[in-house]
Amino acid sequence: MVTIFPLSQDNMLGFTLDGEVDEEGMRKLLMAVEAKVLTHGRLRLLGNIKNVSGFSSYESFWNTIKTKKELLDKVEKYAILTDHGWLSTLSEGIDWLTPRMEVKTFRLKEGEIAHQWLQQDREEEDVQRPPAVKEVDLGDPRLLGLAIVGKLTQADYDRINLLVEEKVKHYGRARILLEIVSTDGINARTLWEDLKTSLKLYKDLERVAIIGDQSWLKTSVKLSDLLTPGLDLAAFSTVERKRAIAWLD
Repeated sequence: MVTIFPLSQDNMLGFTLDGEVDEEGMRKLLMAVEAKVLTHGRLRLLGNIKNVSGFSSYESFWNTIKTKKELLDKVEKYAILTDHGWLSTLSEGIDWLTPRMEVKTFRLKEGEIAHQWLQQDREEEDVQRPPAVKEVDLGDPRLLGLAIVGKLTQADYDRINLLVEEKVKHYGRARILLEIVSTDGINARTLWEDLKTSLKLYKDLERVAIIGDQSWLKTSVKLSDLLTPGLDLAAFSTVERKRAIAWLD
């Protein structure tokens, strides 16, 4: 059964999924989401997933939500409360459907923490975060090594821009090794897209090697390589680090 409940801010909405997904409950949830979007433009959602009879039941719930993609695109933050381990893993895939939605999973007992996370604006979160990008010495001054250790903020993009500008100034074009150390808070689909739009000298990139063991990495890089003529992109696993550096050279 799906039930909805109010939260502390008008641009927030909570719902509970307990047991089977019912048509009437889903209808009311979608109506409530639509009303919030019409009133506030953007929405922050808290999903309290207590008992769900398995993947097929949750799939039914999510497929109904997907039919209203124009509403889904207006959800800027989605906090999921659940003790189902498989659901926490599955929720990472939501990024592929709504690349601009921030999704975070919490245990059922962490309702207050989830609520506080929903209340935070991006600017507040960015101030609290340590730098998410670190420069790595690759032993060759022509190459720029960057390690991504968390979700990139505007300050991180500004720093990357300065480092890229320095390489372009000295060597004409930039060759970058981008190592994804941590994926916490990183949106798989938009990581490279965000980098492209944030880099002032994107056209001056010559080669980019991306290192990581994430399952989505090689597929995403292959697709990006096809869509970025003039720039060579390649993905490598962490054990292929030396091969990645040699490829850049």
